[in-house]
Amino acid sequence: MAEKKVKPALVYTILCDDVRQEIGGKFSLMGLFETISAGSFPAVHPRFAIMNEWSGGRGEFTANIRVLAPDRKTVISESEAKLALFNETQHHRDISLRFNTTFSSPGTYWVEMLLDNEQIALVPLPVQQINQQLVH
Repeated sequence: MAEKKVKPALVYTILCDDVRQEIGGKFSLMGLFETISAGSFPAVHPRFAIMNEWSGGRGEFTANIRVLAPDRKTVISESEAKLALFNETQHHRDISLRFNTTFSSPGTYWVEMLLDNEQIALVPLPVQQINQQLVH
């Protein structure tokens, strides 16, 4: 008899500049952030990572991460990953790198997580304009 598929929970979503896997399998996250700042628009953010952890499920799933414009409809970027969980105590980390993402104007953008095409979470990503002298 086939085992019943159990949908996992999204334990966390972290936005950061980079993720590295160390010797021994541990992950190091650099430059955690909640907001992107730019001196002018359109602004191109050269690189960032989105890290999700899924747990508490069993079965094979498709996870999508989409960055949405402030209208919550326009997709700025999207990634897809397959995950397989064999028991409900197993964890799966999905790390998605974004390169040269263009933000057309200041506003609240959104990071959307889907599991098998069902929205699981929507995380705000404020993109703000700041004085050019404050931008490094």
